[in-house]
Amino acid sequence: MKRMPAAAMAVVLLLASSSLARAQQAGVDEKRPAVESTATSDPLSQLNPDQRKIYDAATRQFSSELYPDAFAAFKTLMEQLPPGPTRLVLSKYASEAALNIGDYSFARNTLVPMFEADRNDWQAVALLARLYAETGDKQARDAALAQLVDLHKRAVSPPIAQMKQILIERISIPNGFIRVWYSLEPWGSYKTYLFCRVFNTSGQQVLRVTLESADFDQPQFAKEHPDLAAAGARRFSLDGFGQEEKMPDGTVKGTHMTFGFFDGQPAYDTVRQQVIEIAKGSRSAMSKTEHNKSQ
Repeated sequence: MKRMPAAAMAVVLLLASSSLARAQQAGVDEKRPAVESTATSDPLSQLNPDQRKIYDAATRQFSSELYPDAFAAFKTLMEQLPPGPTRLVLSKYASEAALNIGDYSFARNTLVPMFEADRNDWQAVALLARLYAETGDKQARDAALAQLVDLHKRAVSPPIAQMKQILIERISIPNGFIRVWYSLEPWGSYKTYLFCRVFNTSGQQVLRVTLESADFDQPQFAKEHPDLAAAGARRFSLDGFGQEEKMPDGTVKGTHMTFGFFDGQPAYDTVRQQVIEIAKGSRSAMSKTEHNKSQ
């Protein structure tokens, strides 16, 4: 689509202190532990003073992306506690830290029993969806995502009812890595379905790529494909946004790119592959627009 890029996305966390798998209305938070109990009372209050110190240190390590250290600390705390709310919360913290360091065995062994004990545990489902995505189990990934969307629609708890998207996977590429968020419902002015951040090997964001289905693209789609439109299909676009650059005159330079269109919603893996090609520099934009805006 031809349009100006949206403003920088603000982080809106939906849980009291943190959000599962970077859940937010229209943004992402990379450096906070992503799980916390949604109960009225705080089960972490069951930690003794020494355990609380370990917990506080682990959350700081997580924020600093020292995931191996955070994982070891959360795992130690988890193993010190009997079954109950506190252990459940720490098990989720440990599982996400395990995903961040690629310890998929620990994450699987911890999350699957958690899910089997409570199939409405949306936090466990979200982390399992990421586990399956990152280990290439497409069928299990899609089933977990479908269940998460169902939990969202049924509003099994206030946080999942409000949630718009979850971190579904981290993809390594030779020149960096990609983080992909999956929308539980289309959000924003341009109806975003997938939101991707591309980072270089130094961990700096260099590009954003989104799968969108803007309303203003639909009249032309309906003219070209009236049968598809009548059946409820929509036109989608794959859009890119370069990093904004402050210019000498005080304005901010931004870049919007269009990489392609889809008639009907494309499969996740189709978009995933194209995003990887874009991030690696092997897929070029079909159009590119630069603009300057005042700060």
